[in-house]
Amino acid sequence: MKRYSRFVWGVYYLRHRFAGLSVTSWGRSPLHNAGLPGSVADSQHLEWTAADLVWDPGTRPADGTLKAAAREVGIEVQHEADHDHIELATGWL
Repeated sequence: MKRYSRFVWGVYYLRHRFAGLSVTSWGRSPLHNAGLPGSVADSQHLEWTAADLVWDPGTRPADGTLKAAAREVGIEVQHEADHDHIELATGWL
């Protein structure tokens, strides 16, 4: 529960820091996860400690700004083709 609570708090922080953020995917069932292209069997989405973000037009912060803010709350960011994937950083709780 601590890992999940830490992640929820981190997403809440990022949402208030960057107002144009929306979450398009958070937790997933194993079946749903397996049916997605590029999914991995040990995805943090299965533990509800990963999410995919999209941005309102013109609101996405620069990579360095987003990654630094996320790092403050123990979250890693990976920019993908049409969204940003965030997950709880290794070693946080």
